[in-house]
Amino acid sequence: MIKQLVIKLSSKQHHPGPVKRRRFLKTLFTSLLVALTGLRSGRAQTKAPGVFRHGVASGDPTSSGVVLWTRVTTSDDGPVTVRWAISTDPNMADVISVGTARTDASRDFTVKIDVRHLPADSWLYYRFWLGDERSEQGRTRTLPSGRVSSAKFAVVTCSNHPAGFFHAYREIAHRADLDAVLHLGDYIYEYSPGGYATEHAHEIDRIPDPPHELQTLADYRRRYAQYRSDRDSRALHAALPLIAIWDDHELANDAWRHGASNHQQEEGDWAARRDAAIRAWFEWMPVRGEPDGGDTRIYRDFRFGDLATLIMLDTRMTGRRDPRPDHGSEVTPEAVSAALEDPGRRLL
Repeated sequence: MIKQLVIKLSSKQHHPGPVKRRRFLKTLFTSLLVALTGLRSGRAQTKAPGVFRHGVASGDPTSSGVVLWTRVTTSDDGPVTVRWAISTDPNMADVISVGTARTDASRDFTVKIDVRHLPADSWLYYRFWLGDERSEQGRTRTLPSGRVSSAKFAVVTCSNHPAGFFHAYREIAHRADLDAVLHLGDYIYEYSPGGYATEHAHEIDRIPDPPHELQTLADYRRRYAQYRSDRDSRALHAALPLIAIWDDHELANDAWRHGASNHQQEEGDWAARRDAAIRAWFEWMPVRGEPDGGDTRIYRDFRFGDLATLIMLDTRMTGRRDPRPDHGSEVTPEAVSAALEDPGRRLL
């Protein structure tokens, strides 16, 4: 079950005309693409869903760049090299950037490329290759610059895999009038089978994997892999760039800087669990930045020309103190009222 909203921002300002393409790079980059892939004209390209079974994604767009993401499923123990290309047209005939990226087990065989020097306010198309096997095609969009008349987003949150199907993702993927998708957190849920909102998990064949509450890095990685194996999730990520922040369930229910209501002492060190969850989030999400434990920064902004600036906030790890009044005392109306009036309490 996913909560969904569509928001449109507009003004009476004139929208700028189409951006100028760097035509002189077309021949160069197309030639490089042929050389990288080892493919020749007339030779059929094979699609291997088993290699890129978690699809493709893009995110954190700017007016001149975007993060591209995929994951490789491989039996190789060592590092593998993935090739990628991005084009201004869906036929991949006007390739404007290509490259390679190495990945290995240390990053769960995920791949992220921060592509720069792209044209503003443009739809772009991209693929990945491993050997002769290729991913599905992704579509992304850079942000506008200068005078902007409108911007439109799909806003989603609380995507709990065992609670129901991701049909909202599918419907968003089919929209042609959106600039980006904003995910406001709870991209995954950490519960075990029998936990929150899993009552129908068996009958709809969406049993949480791994079949226990998430604790370790391997656990969190498996849960992301399950969510990204969903067909509608893959469709959403392939269709539009994502701008995402986390809430609590990417870590544990009611998480704050030094703990969570769904983390007990017998479950081990909170900092170790927190750091594992944060690392998996950065591996699997098309976002910039690096995990840094309790000091990880995810708050950032995105500018849509002179129309709007989106400020994405972290209201969990950066500033949130223990949400319980008096740090664990009985929760009563009086205690809550006193906590709300405490000038020392912080959220942001």
